[in-house]
Amino acid sequence: MPTPRICQISDELFGGFQVSVDIDYYYDTDEIATYVKNILIGSLSKMHLVSLSHTAENKHFHIHNKTIYNLRQAKQNEIIYICCHC
Repeated sequence: MPTPRICQISDELFGGFQVSVDIDYYYDTDEIATYVKNILIGSLSKMHLVSLSHTAENKHFHIHNKTIYNLRQAKQNEIIYICCHC
């Protein structure tokens, strides 16, 4: 059974960017953060926002203090925040 969850970037520049992710397809939180980063970069590239795309490529996206197990046990409507400002 799919487990779609909303992942949202928490950052001064890209904050608020959201994507739905089926977390059952991922082994750990780093894979989820990388997937969301790639979607962000792809979206910026499609809009020809090259400078912002390069900025996103150089950021380290991660999920604080959660394991993939924690995310799978959380409520389905709980947003997964992906940080890149620390």
